[in-house]
Formats: sequence, C-alpha cells, structure tokens
Amino acid sequence: MSHKPLPIVKDKTGLSFGYRLTWWLQFLGFFVMGPADQLPHMDPKEKLKRERAVRVLRAHEARGTEAPAEVRLTAAAF
Repeated sequence: MSHKPLPIVKDKTGLSFGYRLTWWLQFLGFFVMGPADQLPHMDPKEKLKRERAVRVLRAHEARGTEAPAEVRLTAAAF
C-alpha cells in the first residue's frame, strides 16, 4: 500500500457542474477544517478523490469509451 496521495482526476466525463462545485467545496472544507494528515486509506480527501474517479470511470463505461489510465488507477486504489 502506497502512502502517496492520489491525484485529483482532471477528466470531467459524467460530472455535472453542480457535482463538481459541491465536490470542490467539500474538498476545500476537508483541506482547511478537516482532520490532520492521515494514512491514505483513512483520509476523507482521498476518499473524495476515489469516489470522483469511480464516477468518471462508470460514465466512460456507460458511453463505451476508454477511461484514461489516471482514472483507472485512482478508482482502483486501496
């Protein structure tokens, strides 16, 4: 298990503007007021990143397109 933080997926496939806005507000809230740094599998910021990647991966599967490697790796983390 790697202790390296996950990347924020740049692909916006399947993500509405409202979802992205809410996601960034949650991420900013965890960044500023959230818990101290934790192991990646327990960190709420990392959980948000994984959930976003899974959502993008499912959108690619529904459209029949191939998701970028970054998306697949982030969605499969932990």
